[in-house]
Amino acid sequence: MRRSLIFAFAMVVLLSRAVPAGAQPAASAPSAVVPATAEQPRMVLLYYGFDAKGPRDWPTDRLRHYLAYHVDRGTEKERPADTLFDTVLWMYRTSSRGRLFETSARHEPTTETDWRECMDRLFAPDLQLNALETAAASLERELGRPVRVNVVLTLPYPDVRIANWSDAPDGPKWDFRRDDEGRRQAVQWYIREALQRWQAARFGHLRLLGFYWFNEGHANLRAAEETPDESLRTDVALIQNTARFVHSLKVDGRPLTLTWIPYSPYGQDRLPVVRDLLAAPAEARVDYLMIQPNYFFARWKKQREDLVKIVRGAASVRAGVELECDEALVKDEAMRQRWLEYLEVVSTEHPGWRQTPVSCYQGLRAVHEMATRPELAPCYDALYKFLKQHRRNEGSPP
Repeated sequence: MRRSLIFAFAMVVLLSRAVPAGAQPAASAPSAVVPATAEQPRMVLLYYGFDAKGPRDWPTDRLRHYLAYHVDRGTEKERPADTLFDTVLWMYRTSSRGRLFETSARHEPTTETDWRECMDRLFAPDLQLNALETAAASLERELGRPVRVNVVLTLPYPDVRIANWSDAPDGPKWDFRRDDEGRRQAVQWYIREALQRWQAARFGHLRLLGFYWFNEGHANLRAAEETPDESLRTDVALIQNTARFVHSLKVDGRPLTLTWIPYSPYGQDRLPVVRDLLAAPAEARVDYLMIQPNYFFARWKKQREDLVKIVRGAASVRAGVELECDEALVKDEAMRQRWLEYLEVVSTEHPGWRQTPVSCYQGLRAVHEMATRPELAPCYDALYKFLKQHRRNEGSPP
């Protein structure tokens, strides 16, 4: 919802149902052992899809100010002094042919071609994941201590308008329109494929934390007159089914997780949806759920009291909160103040904020701008102090 308001992008073989090599079923699945609450990620959203200017990519040199807090910035003495974000959520919003990875009646939904492109570019040489591995290894040498970066991979959304998911003549003829069985199979296909590629990559400094449910609302586009079963007009059951499947897998001995970041009504009138997904039995629970306040963005016309209300709502169900900004803060002092208000309100109005996850939507590269523009130094410094205070709950740096 909020993503589409900030920047507009212009533009199979069915694998075996066996668990991928290197990914073991969790002991006593489906009653998976979900992560302890002490491990609460501090994640930044990085988009690597396409827009009007072409592909958006992340080489190593663009990642350093996200993984580490730098001092003496802009001088010959600049150096990393500490870690910053410990988790990267890789986001792929629009494919090269203009298909949308969440859902919108105004955009064409994605199919197999787009899903494969999303994964191919994620594992591209010297970019995205491989660049992150290089950046983490470099930071480890500079800091003189181990650095491990968590990774969350976005699941393409199985849009209910799809009549035939596969573009290949011999591919699976999954139909998403009338029920969720094909959607379930497609999501699990993507997870299996991603895990196989992850295992083959053999990253030394990256840890796969899990997967992200992309669509920012729980309702789908099935029409009531065509779908009398109300449960099929929402994605709640599919989200929980995805959680069960994700929790049934382990990578390097660790159970995988599911993350979701819905938009602002889920901190207010749709709060029961968040509550139910967080309070579900362990095997069907969303592990890391953060709510978008949408306070930063002018189109939402929100006041500080709206931000406070959403943060308090998130706290009432033990959900986290997403920090939000974009490149508008480069030229607008008022937007910088709004960014700083997120940090202040979350830390003062959410009593359990250090026991819940935190994420940062930053448009395309706003955190990089904070780190490299002297006038934005207070924004970057405040972010570091906020994240450092958040991780004190764990007793040691990430």
